[in-house]
Amino acid sequence: MLRRVAAATVLSGLALSASATDVSIAGFAFSGDFQSAAERFPYTFKLFRDQEARGGGANSYSRLVVGQAGAIKNAAYQFSPGAAVGLGNDRALMSVLVLTGETVDTENYGGYYKTFVNLRGDTLIFDYKSQTIVRSCPVSVALFDATPQPPSRERIAGFVDNLLRRPDARGLISQFARCLEQATPPREGKHTVQVRQSDISPEALAQFPAAMRAHPAAVQAMLADSLGSVLAARLGISMLPNNIGHAVGGIMSMRLESGDDIKLKLGEGDYVFDLKLNKFAKIKTAETDVSATYVYGAFMTLNFLEPQLNTSFIATNLKNGETAVLPAGQVNSDDFAAYQDAIRGLYTKFADALSRPGSKWLDSAASVQPIEPQMAAARTTLETCK
Repeated sequence: MLRRVAAATVLSGLALSASATDVSIAGFAFSGDFQSAAERFPYTFKLFRDQEARGGGANSYSRLVVGQAGAIKNAAYQFSPGAAVGLGNDRALMSVLVLTGETVDTENYGGYYKTFVNLRGDTLIFDYKSQTIVRSCPVSVALFDATPQPPSRERIAGFVDNLLRRPDARGLISQFARCLEQATPPREGKHTVQVRQSDISPEALAQFPAAMRAHPAAVQAMLADSLGSVLAARLGISMLPNNIGHAVGGIMSMRLESGDDIKLKLGEGDYVFDLKLNKFAKIKTAETDVSATYVYGAFMTLNFLEPQLNTSFIATNLKNGETAVLPAGQVNSDDFAAYQDAIRGLYTKFADALSRPGSKWLDSAASVQPIEPQMAAARTTLETCK
């Protein structure tokens, strides 16, 4: 018996590799209770409703996600557009891009307004029958924009729409396709990894824009999702979605475009990352008649452990600085974008140090010395999670 889970037509005559596992692409979904999606994703959900009002069509987010199937090259999986699931098999694998977070903030900096947009999601391969996640890859995209006047809702909606559908690596749907290209079947006895906890000190939170300071849980989710996205991309590991903000009681809920409500068992990873953003720093390092050079620093505590046995592999403070050049005489500087670069740089350099030994950055960034024995133990452990 076949169950239809997307509006597109199943293609006939599709050649399947005998060794590849069939996965049907179900499209785009919002995480959590669908009734509250308009409140949690105000811009994306309105764009979604506008597409529905126009009759969907080839440019809807679900159609764009499903349309990736033919271009994805993966010897382990055969991704089928149109998503019809054979429930007579032992497993019925589906893939979906589920949106887990939307953050939009506009702040005034003297003569201009700076807008920050961040979209976060998960690329999931899950078993429709057992309602369990088989592979997961967090995705995250961001944009900064400056205008002399406050941006209209239409302009911001255009940013959100662009971040979803743009074809390069800065598009959420493009990142979904990249994750599926890199997905590998789970090995027997494979362990799971998750960013379990994310915290932020009052000192660090004070450097975020006012609208984001009012919602610290959203900031925590953004920090966790961004770390998970970098780890998945740089290390090639499957990351369980975190529970921060879009899962309740170990259950991750979503609604597919077909109207099907899905509840996936999430739970806690066999191995977990816990992080805390402690503070930021801004130091002037050079100045000329026309500009000043600053180093923007991010300081974090990062732990990697096995919670069941309370075994710690990595426990250290980390710091990272990124350079920015500002025009001379600029009174109202927008430090938030530079601090975000410092966080992203810390995540990327840490992931690269995890993938291979010999990181010069890590020798100066870690509070624990020598740090390499901890990293070596973590590398060995993470190999069991690929």
